[in-house]
Amino acid sequence: MPVIIRIAFRNIWEHRSKSIIIGSFIALGVIILLIGNSLLDSSKRGVQKAFIENFTGDVMIYGPSSTAVSVFGEGGDQTGEIPVIPDFDRVQTHVTSLSDVKASASMSVAYGLMTLDAAEEIQDAVNSDEQQNGPPITIIFGVEGDKYFSMFPSIELEEGSYLKPGEPGIMVTRGQLEKLQKRFKKELHVGDKVLITGFGIQNFKIRELPIVGIYKRSLSSSLPDFMSFTDIDSARVLGGLTVGANEAAQISDAQKGLLSVENTEDLFGDDMVDTVQTSTVNLDRIAQSLSSSAERERLNQADTGAWHFILIRLNHPTLAPLFIQDLNRWFQSEGIDAHATNWQGAAGTYGKFSDIVRIVFIIAILLVSVVAVIIMMNTLVISVIERTSEIGTMRALGAQRKTIRQLFLAETLSLTVVFGFIGAVLSMIIVLILNSLHISAGDNGLLVMLFGGDVLHLSPAPASFVSSVLLVFIVGYLAHLYPVSLALKIQPVKAIQVD
Repeated sequence: MPVIIRIAFRNIWEHRSKSIIIGSFIALGVIILLIGNSLLDSSKRGVQKAFIENFTGDVMIYGPSSTAVSVFGEGGDQTGEIPVIPDFDRVQTHVTSLSDVKASASMSVAYGLMTLDAAEEIQDAVNSDEQQNGPPITIIFGVEGDKYFSMFPSIELEEGSYLKPGEPGIMVTRGQLEKLQKRFKKELHVGDKVLITGFGIQNFKIRELPIVGIYKRSLSSSLPDFMSFTDIDSARVLGGLTVGANEAAQISDAQKGLLSVENTEDLFGDDMVDTVQTSTVNLDRIAQSLSSSAERERLNQADTGAWHFILIRLNHPTLAPLFIQDLNRWFQSEGIDAHATNWQGAAGTYGKFSDIVRIVFIIAILLVSVVAVIIMMNTLVISVIERTSEIGTMRALGAQRKTIRQLFLAETLSLTVVFGFIGAVLSMIIVLILNSLHISAGDNGLLVMLFGGDVLHLSPAPASFVSSVLLVFIVGYLAHLYPVSLALKIQPVKAIQVD
């Protein structure tokens, strides 16, 4: 084997021009792989950190649903309604009793429009998609202020105070406040009141809430600036989680009989109006029924037991998959129709972005690899043709097919090692240069997510280096197969006759 390696290096040196061409593709492949993997790894870590520390925690629990549900209200049942967690008190007691739970917080989510003028509330809610300067749409997080904000310290105050338990109010971002000020041409400050129209499946709900604080996130996020925080009861009402909405309708036996009729003509078989029995109409009783506000009050009274999510931070985040498995097994054993998911499931569509980018990058790398294999193969084929006499002489002197195969493999792998190392060194230099430039993502949310933060910072992982070199080895091995098959077909007598 040492003799074959020495011959391989001699051949590489004698065919320097072709070796440099092949080596350049190997080095370029390593550079693309290392920098690309570094970008994807940094992006994934940044996105994961942003969502865990801003929105989702390590684990999220949600209610019964045939589809995945995100913390932003994506998913739900066929009606689009976000499910509440059944047996919430029992679930919460179990979660807080687990030793690996560092902190937990419950919340509900709703959608709404922010405005100052009640006269245009409903009209804006219907036509907001058609209005370029319509009222700001907001995702409303209903939270218990003390637990939630201690669990997510990345939410910092610019002005005002955090939500206090039991007190109605709303926390908004500076961007949301500026949109309202621009729309209504009015200065707004902490303490001023805004109108929130919650729109859902059932109806519109309007709440007037004081601005208690203006917040920002210390950890950058690629999500648009449209999330606000309210007290939990206001979020429940805006999202339709009211006492009246959850009351079962009382139906008499006669009404149930009508619902069970199979032939609709039977409904109209008898006289619909009883002309025999008559009674005196009590107008006062009708007026009293119409003026009753009991039903209206129930529809505007929050269901204090309704929660959409429980967010959990773990003492050991790396054990989240095992924690989720154990939690789901407990739900099943207790007959509770609830589910636990990781941060990526809780983030919904936003959390899948890094995976989509990774898939696109892998496809691009495969295409580049195919092109590299073809170019390297063609170069090696030309080298084999030029070395016909040399190969024939070796065969005439008794070199076996195995020896010829080992020689070409040694040449290819030697080129891969040398130029792969050169590519790795150049990659590190390029990474250092890019990191020193402090390239900013600016206000571009796509770049923020791709960079994993406000500034591009690449950090190549050892696994990426190993996988890149391994892939280049595979490409080199595949590229040498066809030229070797040509070399083995050369007849010694004919090869010696070639000038």
